[in-house]
Amino acid sequence: MRKIRFFIALIAAKIIYFIGKPFGKSTNLPGELMLKICPDSLSLFRMPQTTICVTGTNGKTGTSNLLSNIIRKSGKSVVNNSKGSNMAPGLASALAADSTMTGRIKSDIAVLEVDERSSQFIYTKFKPDYILCTNLFRDSIMRNGHSEFIFNKINDYLSPETTLILNANDGISGMLGEKVCKRIYYSVEKTERSSKNCQDTVCDLIACPKCHRKLNYEYYHYNHIGKFKCDNCGFEMEKSKYYASDVDFSEGKFCFNEEGKAAREIPFQKGNFFNVFNITGAASVCREIGIDIDTIIKGIDDLSSKTGRFKSEKFSNIEITSMLSKNQNPISCSQSLKYLNSTQDDMDVVLLITDSNDKAHGHEDISWLYDTDFEPLKDEKIKNVYIGGIRSYDLAQCLDIKGIPTDKLLLFESYKELADKLCKDASPDRKIVIYFELYATSVVKMIKTKMGERGDK
Repeated sequence: MRKIRFFIALIAAKIIYFIGKPFGKSTNLPGELMLKICPDSLSLFRMPQTTICVTGTNGKTGTSNLLSNIIRKSGKSVVNNSKGSNMAPGLASALAADSTMTGRIKSDIAVLEVDERSSQFIYTKFKPDYILCTNLFRDSIMRNGHSEFIFNKINDYLSPETTLILNANDGISGMLGEKVCKRIYYSVEKTERSSKNCQDTVCDLIACPKCHRKLNYEYYHYNHIGKFKCDNCGFEMEKSKYYASDVDFSEGKFCFNEEGKAAREIPFQKGNFFNVFNITGAASVCREIGIDIDTIIKGIDDLSSKTGRFKSEKFSNIEITSMLSKNQNPISCSQSLKYLNSTQDDMDVVLLITDSNDKAHGHEDISWLYDTDFEPLKDEKIKNVYIGGIRSYDLAQCLDIKGIPTDKLLLFESYKELADKLCKDASPDRKIVIYFELYATSVVKMIKTKMGERGDK
């Protein structure tokens, strides 16, 4: 009966998928319908020889898309849920679209982005060969609580059959799979931006997780990511098989090192330190599955177009840089804002990151804004800060408390009014940087359309 229900569910999912495909629709609907008909569907697919899952608080999408691109460059086919969600329905949709009518996945390798909280619904259905965990930070308080809660959500459902690829600089996620899984570590060595003291508003790992004494850091990259050791019990950063060194932020390159092999230079997106970690993690997985370093470097080329989170365009001789920031996530938002430090150009900044539902009485908790580092907005090169949406006054109050000059702030509850004003004020002598959350994509398009109407793109 399970197989019959799975067959019916698979047919239904494929029909929904192919109906929506000509219209560019790629939703969770096929997977949702499939799981409704056969809740056990994920365990009934015949997975390919290699299945890789990518999880963690920040960097899942960029890393999984990069990983998929490199594998395709190696000549192998990949099924990836880049066009669906990272929860069970999204995975079911991607797998259904790629499978035969008997449920066999046609691609050589599966690269699946997995939401941290969905671990129990994913890893109990099939056992990934590899799980890459990018990091664990504080995230949405209402949904994720705290990093220890999410750690347990992942750790409780790990299998000895799975090899973990872990970030050694992260003392939280680095403890996953202890005494259960084979663990391989990657890291980033000290850079010119690393510091002896944590420069960020929050640090999620101050006390040793083993003996609860103060944890000593040799250096911090950002937040609790760095090199650490407990002088009391000896808990410390794990030794890395793969690591990045000689990070050159101005040139956008670093050296990728592997035990017993010569270092190779790899490009990364200038001003985006997350990219160094994402690339190093993805490259580590690729080396583990036998992909040569030359193919990896080719797959990293044009990273920005593969991640979709950072885009720079010109409209009427006005440069617009748009950057997707994860809502309810202070670390992601803080690191995105640090992009402003990487250029000396005069800029206008647009913030569309206040409330995903944008309702008059939005349900989202806004305390995360106070954990976010808005320090880059104080720089004199930032001329105006346009804030859009119903919650713009909440964000403006937060910026005022954090010492951002209020004469820079321009508030617009109406997105249309914001777009009109921005278009009227914009001039070619300074660029526009837009920070937006996923639900504000339409606003970004509105702004770009209005800019395009000023003249030829």
